[in-house]
Amino acid sequence: MGVSAKQLVGWLRGPATGNSAMGVYGLLMAIVALLLTYTIVATLSVVVPLLSTTVIVLTMITVWVVTWALLDIIASRTLRESESS
Repeated sequence: MGVSAKQLVGWLRGPATGNSAMGVYGLLMAIVALLLTYTIVATLSVVVPLLSTTVIVLTMITVWVVTWALLDIIASRTLRESESS
């Protein structure tokens, strides 16, 4: 079941295309990533001289912001390329 570029652009132009939608998608991806790597993050947080919960929260926020930015850049480039062709 493949998705063509035209379908992808149509989906991106739908109601979930704004910056806030990419933020929600990024948050969901960050939550999944943290759940999958929680034992690694918790183990590494012992090394840092902060509270382990602070390290976990800062890691979560960093992953969320980076994911949000990447998704927003990819979506804007995809829309820009489809409009030029």
